[in-house]
This record gives sequence, C-alpha cells and structure tokens, in this order.
Amino acid sequence: MIAADDARRQALHGLAGPLRGQGYAVAVESHHLTVTDDEGRRVEVWAQKRASDGGRLWFVRAGGFPICEADRPMDAIVAVKGALAEGGDR
Repeated sequence: MIAADDARRQALHGLAGPLRGQGYAVAVESHHLTVTDDEGRRVEVWAQKRASDGGRLWFVRAGGFPICEADRPMDAIVAVKGALAEGGDR
C-alpha cells in the first residue's frame, strides 16, 4: 500500500509531466503544483482525499474546488487548460 503522502506526490508528478510536455511551466511543491502558461497566467492544483468519495484522492483547485479523481489526469489537464484560458487563478 502506498502511503497517503506518497500517493499525493505521485499523482501530482503524473499530472506535471504531461503538462510540461505541452509547454507549460510546472512547479511541484509538496502536495500541490502550480501551472503557468506563456502569458503568465497560473493555476494551482492540490491532490487531496475527498471524504464524500470514500477518501479517494482527487485533484482540486484553490478553495477546494474539485476537478476530478486523481486517477484521471487527462481530465485534470483539460480542466487546467480551460482555467488558464479563462484567466487562471486570481
């Protein structure tokens, strides 16, 4: 069994790699990452357990806004890119 902190880090690094591959700057720190586009817009994403989903790991945005389950990184990438297009975190 993977420790909770390790699972969070693995999920974030699994999200960071494809985002970097698409040309975004990504910084991973402990339990969250920051994605920045070439215009300086940024979005922060955390990996957190969600009590309402039986403690499953989810990607969430600032304020705990849920994105998707952490085992669906492509869905998270679509959400992050959409958030960047809308101006990012303010």
